[in-house]
Amino acid sequence: MNKTLLSLTKKAAALLLIVQCLMPAGALHAKTSANTKADKPGVSINTATLKNMVFSRQLAAIPSSLQSFTKDVVNELSLQESFGQWKNASISYQPLGPGTHSWLATVSQNGKPIGYLILTSTDDGNYMLSEYGRDESMPYNTQALYSRLKQLGILQAGSKLPAGVSIEARYSALLPVWEISQPGKKAIYLHGITAEELPLQTASDAKAAGGLTPHPGIRVAGTMIPVPQRITDPYDNLMWLASPKLSLKQNGDLMQAVTKGRNSLVFTSPGRNADYGAPFAITGIHAWSADGSESEILYAASGKNGSRFLPASELIGHGEFHSLNLSQI
Repeated sequence: MNKTLLSLTKKAAALLLIVQCLMPAGALHAKTSANTKADKPGVSINTATLKNMVFSRQLAAIPSSLQSFTKDVVNELSLQESFGQWKNASISYQPLGPGTHSWLATVSQNGKPIGYLILTSTDDGNYMLSEYGRDESMPYNTQALYSRLKQLGILQAGSKLPAGVSIEARYSALLPVWEISQPGKKAIYLHGITAEELPLQTASDAKAAGGLTPHPGIRVAGTMIPVPQRITDPYDNLMWLASPKLSLKQNGDLMQAVTKGRNSLVFTSPGRNADYGAPFAITGIHAWSADGSESEILYAASGKNGSRFLPASELIGHGEFHSLNLSQI
């Protein structure tokens, strides 16, 4: 059996084992947008026009407070070696529907996207950094969306979108989502990074809580950089399924677990994996602080090469952590 076949067999076995060991994924709950305009029939679509079509319908004034907060975060991250390209980068904004509760801020250098931030409005009218990352984990990838729409038969011959079909970019507490609405059919939801179809019937606009908000002197106070040896795909090694669940109840517990030895962590949320895009590996930490605050806000590095950072507070208490000891591979 050649290496390619072994790799495919390993992936298939991994998927089967995940399904057997974890409860069925839950659903994200909320209403679909009722005011999205239908696309005109017979319009030729490519990846560029697809992006313009999705986001041009959601144009909105960009709050100055949002821009100021975003620039503070980008400037601080640009001081980190892995985000060095962000120095003097340009920032563009697209609201994530429905409404303007969340925003995608795309960081670009010489016209090329190199990173992103997703910011969500809070109950007190402020903004929170819901997640951020480098280009390896860019959400709302219209090239992946384009390919998936063709596979699903929604983009038909001649790359034309049928009349009445609409596409909306949404964000739901750690999960970028494409919502595809079709006349007389249930909406289809695709993962905003991988474009994989999600087993959902409705999409939520739930907000992540406990992340970084605007404060004077925000800065990255400490980092636990992912080491190259750490695995970033839990499907590549299923040993975490057999490892005991770790008792992580606060920031210090997570930081200690991430920095211990050569272990990676795997986060999973039995019964709600679809809500979080889980399972995924955690391989590093960014610790943020602000002037006048004694507590730190942690963001856990996940995704390819630890390139996507998620609020640790949204993981602790909302799922399970398992250890993956790479020395046993």
